[in-house]
Amino acid sequence: ATTQQININTAGTYWVRVTNGFGCSSSDTLQLTVNPLPIVNLGPDTAICQGESLMLNAGNSGATYLWSTGATTQQININTAGTYWVRVTNGYGCSASDTLQLTVNPLPIVNLGPDTAICQGESLMLNAGNSGATYLWSTGATTQTLAVNATGTYWVRVTNGFGCSASDTLQLTVNPSPIVNLGPDTAICQGESLMLNAGNPGANYLWNIGATTQQININTAGTYWGKVTNSYGCSAADTMQLTVNPLPTVNLGPDTAICQGESLMLDAGNNGATYLWNTGATTQQIPTDTAGIYWVKVTSPYGCSASDPLQLTVNPLPIVNLGPDTAICQGESLMLNAGNSGA
Repeated sequence: ATTQQININTAGTYWVRVTNGFGCSSSDTLQLTVNPLPIVNLGPDTAICQGESLMLNAGNSGATYLWSTGATTQQININTAGTYWVRVTNGYGCSASDTLQLTVNPLPIVNLGPDTAICQGESLMLNAGNSGATYLWSTGATTQTLAVNATGTYWVRVTNGFGCSASDTLQLTVNPSPIVNLGPDTAICQGESLMLNAGNPGANYLWNIGATTQQININTAGTYWGKVTNSYGCSAADTMQLTVNPLPTVNLGPDTAICQGESLMLDAGNNGATYLWNTGATTQQIPTDTAGIYWVKVTSPYGCSASDPLQLTVNPLPIVNLGPDTAICQGESLMLNAGNSGA
């Protein structure tokens, strides 16, 4: 170069020879060293999830550092969205910088609710919310909702569209329901009663007739149910149909007297029933000619029984004796006496 000034940026030895107007010359030499810049790479712009942090490393151990946060260390830990830069100066006094943009994405909000108890036979629908996210339940299910009905601990991990995850856990207790058995539908006979027992001593009771006791005594045809609620607040009920069958109508008639040598036919009625007389007979009718008390037990096809007694009196015949056949003479008379005064 032949100019007064030159611009150089390459290591090496440079000299210049200067000749003035008198033709006189002089020279000088300079050795140029080009020191390297530090290499600074904070990495690409990055997104993290809320609650996480990112370690930025400016490298170049032994250099001096100035971060946009004011820090002067080689590394800084960041968890707030923003733009971060660092200026690194090496031992030669040469500096370089790099910048990184940090995005902090929100976590999904997951709330399965408080620990819960249900009754046996019920189920609980758990909802992880955050529609459109991806889900993983402790059961292996991958749906937003999950129906559960067994005692245990259930958790779900929800991952949103940013790839950020959050979890929640719920403890489910399944309490036993009372066992209520009023027995099969039943028939009784008119005049009888049936004791219904809902069991489960110490529970709370409600019958459809309004009673609140463990047992009720019933004698009217109809449908009866009892609802039992135990100490866990779990309820169960059972229903029974009661039929009240009529008794047979048995009437042997009023107490009766007959005359010796006569007989009386006693009739228990109720065709098709079964019969038992105190004489041992099992027919609907029996003839009798002996004084005494007679009763019959009649059992209908429903198994319902009724009885009736009758007092039979057998009255004696009057004793009449006019004497033997007799002959008298003409002009005489014979007095005949029938006896039995008052007859």
